[in-house]
Amino acid sequence: MDLTMSCSSLFLFFLLFFFISLHIHFLVPASGYFQPYQDCVPYDCGDQQISYPFRHKEQPNHCGYPGYELGCDGDNLTLSMMSLEYRVIHMDRGAQVLEVARTDLWEDICLHIYVDTTLNFSLFSYTSSDLNSTLLYNCDYSPTPQPYSFSCPGSRKGFFVPPGDPATPAPGVCKSSVLVPISPEALRLLLSTFPGSSSSANISEVLRKGFEITWIADTSQCKKCNESGGRCGYGWTRQEFNCFCHDGVYSTTCDRQGKPGILGTKAIIGIAAATGAAIVIVLILMLSFGKKQMIRRIMALIKQRSEHFDGEWKIKGLISSRRYTYKDIKRMTNSFTEKLGQGGYGCVYKGKLQDGRPVAVKLLKKLKGNAEEFFNEVVSISRTSHVNVVSLLGFCFEGNKRALVYEFMPNGSLDKFIFDKNNTLEVDQLLSWDTLYQISLGIAHGLEYLHRGCNTRILHFDIKPHNILLDANYCPKISDFGLAKICPREESIVSLVGVRGTNGYIAPEFIIRKIGGVSHKSDVYSYGMMVLEMVSRRKNIEVIVDRPSEIYFPHWVHRRLELREELGLRGITNEEDKVNAKKMIVIGLWCIQIDPRARPCMTQVVEMLKGSVDALEIPPEPSLSSPSRYLTACPCEFVFARE
Repeated sequence: MDLTMSCSSLFLFFLLFFFISLHIHFLVPASGYFQPYQDCVPYDCGDQQISYPFRHKEQPNHCGYPGYELGCDGDNLTLSMMSLEYRVIHMDRGAQVLEVARTDLWEDICLHIYVDTTLNFSLFSYTSSDLNSTLLYNCDYSPTPQPYSFSCPGSRKGFFVPPGDPATPAPGVCKSSVLVPISPEALRLLLSTFPGSSSSANISEVLRKGFEITWIADTSQCKKCNESGGRCGYGWTRQEFNCFCHDGVYSTTCDRQGKPGILGTKAIIGIAAATGAAIVIVLILMLSFGKKQMIRRIMALIKQRSEHFDGEWKIKGLISSRRYTYKDIKRMTNSFTEKLGQGGYGCVYKGKLQDGRPVAVKLLKKLKGNAEEFFNEVVSISRTSHVNVVSLLGFCFEGNKRALVYEFMPNGSLDKFIFDKNNTLEVDQLLSWDTLYQISLGIAHGLEYLHRGCNTRILHFDIKPHNILLDANYCPKISDFGLAKICPREESIVSLVGVRGTNGYIAPEFIIRKIGGVSHKSDVYSYGMMVLEMVSRRKNIEVIVDRPSEIYFPHWVHRRLELREELGLRGITNEEDKVNAKKMIVIGLWCIQIDPRARPCMTQVVEMLKGSVDALEIPPEPSLSSPSRYLTACPCEFVFARE
C-alpha cells in the first residue's frame, strides 16, 4: 500500500509539474501576444506623430525598427544619438527625411561640452543639401574679414564660420571647434538677413533652422499592414517585420494570407482552460492523499519558475535594447580578455560590437533571489534617453548568466580623477575647475531628467563618483541603476524595505525615519556629498591630518565659509576658478541638509549652478539639533509642494 501511495504521489508530482511547465512556457507568453497591437498605438506629440519605423521611448522595443527611438518634450519630438539630443522640426515620411536641430544649440550657442555633430550611420545619413559650418570657441585671433562673432560668459571670443567662408583662424588659435551642419535655407537667412552680424541671438536663429537626415530602415511593408487594419512592428518573434493585428501577429498583413506568428484566440483559451482545470484536479487529488509537504515544495518550485518567467516578460515588454546570448558576450569581449574594473556586482570588460564600436560589458556575479537588481537596471535605464545618462546597448539573460552591454566611456569613472593621490599633477591638469564645474552641472541635468523628465520618476539611490562615467570629452553620464526605484511622477514619498546606497552617500532619512520620508531628495543628498568630494578631491569621511578634531569635510569647509577664510583648494588660478569652487561648495552644502525639505530639488540645483554666485546664501551647518533654523533659511522651500 505504501509503495502504491508513493508511486501515485510520484506520478501526480510529475503530472502536476508537466501541466505547470505547459502553463508557464505556453500560456503565460500567450497572454502577451495580443498586447503588441495595444502597445504600438501611434503616439501624438504636438502636431507630429510617432509611428513605425519610430517608436516612443516609453513603448516596447517591438513597436519600432531597432535604434529608432523618439522622445516627446512638451510638444516637441526629440531624437538622441551619439551622446547628443536633437529636436525634430519636421518629419517627411514619404521621403524618409527628418529635419533636426541640436537641442544644446537651440537657445544658446555657448556650449558647455564641445562635441562635433556625428550621426549613427547604421541608422541615418546626411542629405546632399546639408552644408558644414563651424563654431569656434576661446579664440585669441580675429580674422579679417571678420566672420560672425559672439561672446560666452567666462571665455574669450567665439566665431561662427559659415560654409565656404575663407576667414578661418589658423590651427591652434581657437581652443575648441564644433562642426554643425546647416541647411541651404539657414545659409540664405544668414547671408540675406544677418550679413556680417555679430549677434549670438542671430546665429542661434540660423542654427535653429536645422539640417536634414534620412533614415535607412525599409518601410515599404508597413503600408500594406496599415491598410489591412494592423500596426507595424519589428522583432516580436524574429529579427524581421511584423504586422500586429487584433487577433495575433502576422508576417505581412491582417488578411490571414500572411504567415501567422502565433496561435489563435480560441486555441489559447482552450489551452488555458484545460491547463487550469488539470492543475486544480491534480491539487485536489494530492490534498486527498494528505501530501501537504510535497505540495509546499511544488508550490515553491512553481514560484521560482514563475519569478524567472516574470522577469523574462518584464524585460520583453519594457526594454529597447538588444538581447545577446552568452556566446555573443564571450565573442565581443574576446573571452573576457581586457578587464576595465571590478566591484561587488561583478566585473566590467572592454568589448567590441560587430560594427567596430567599443563597448563596456558588465558581467554580473550569481545573483540572489529573482535577480531584482538586474531587472531594475535593465528596465530603469531602458526608459531613459539623455546625454547625461549612460546608454544601455544590450543585455544577456541566459540561465544564471547575466550581462549588461553599455556604451564605452574612454575616461572611466569620476572616482579615479578625484581620489587618485598617486598622480596628483596629471589629475589637476586633466580636471580643471571649469571641467569639474561642467561635470557637476551635467550630473545635475541627468538627475533632473530622471526625477522630472520621464513619464515615470526614476530614483537612483546610489549616486557616487564610482557611478559617474566620463566620455572622451569628460561629459558625465549617470550609470549603475541596480538600486533604482521607478515610481509615478506624482509620488513624493516612496516605500522601501531596508537601506539603499553606499556608506558616505546614504541620505539620513534612510536611517532616521522621523526626519522625513525617502524621496527624490535622497538622490539630492548623495549628489551634494559627491560634489563636496569633487571640490576637496578626497572622500568626505577621511581625517584631515593637520586638524584631527575635524574629520568631516563639510563641517570644515562650512566653518571656513562662515569665517570668510581662504579654502586652500588645489589648482585655483584665477577668479573664475574661485567662483566655480564656491558655487559647488555652497550648493553641495544646501544639498546635504539633514531635513529633506531643506534641500533643493535638482531643477533648483541646475538653476543655482547656472546663476550668479552672489545670489547664493550660505546654508546653515547640517545638523540634527535645530531643523527650524535651516527650514526657514532655505530660499526655495515653498516650491517643494508643487513637485
